[in-house]
Amino acid sequence: MTEQASPTAGTPARGYTWPPFEPGHTLSTKHAAYSPRRVDPLAAELVDQALADDAIPYLRQPSYRPALWAWGRAEARVQLLAEHLAEHEAGGCRGCDKCARWDEQLRKWESAAGTHRGRLGLDPASRARLGKDTASAQVDMARLLSGLDSEGSTDDRP
Repeated sequence: MTEQASPTAGTPARGYTWPPFEPGHTLSTKHAAYSPRRVDPLAAELVDQALADDAIPYLRQPSYRPALWAWGRAEARVQLLAEHLAEHEAGGCRGCDKCARWDEQLRKWESAAGTHRGRLGLDPASRARLGKDTASAQVDMARLLSGLDSEGSTDDRP
């Protein structure tokens, strides 16, 4: 009995091979919405734009960074998925299984981005609500402080 070479023995199948993937290749990337190489730079650009906006200076506080970054990543994924879906449909596709899955992912990320926008005050309604809540808290604090002052200014502590 003669031994046959195993398919994993390191010999080329059918007599041909491809060169190995080079570092940084994008050949296996489909729509890039989950590729940090594509998502992170776009998210950083969106975050930088928000930080530069003088209408929303509160976002510059360090405590907002994690939420702002989560918003930027969600918005970047929405943009990348929408672009890919548009390119795929422009190529002649009309509702294949891939389009349906990408469309479902797009809706998921649009919802997440909308939630983040609302929490950060990045849309008109949520910004107005945030401003109202902040003003209300300032009035309550002023009342509290004025109540402390009116109770007496003498120091009765032992």
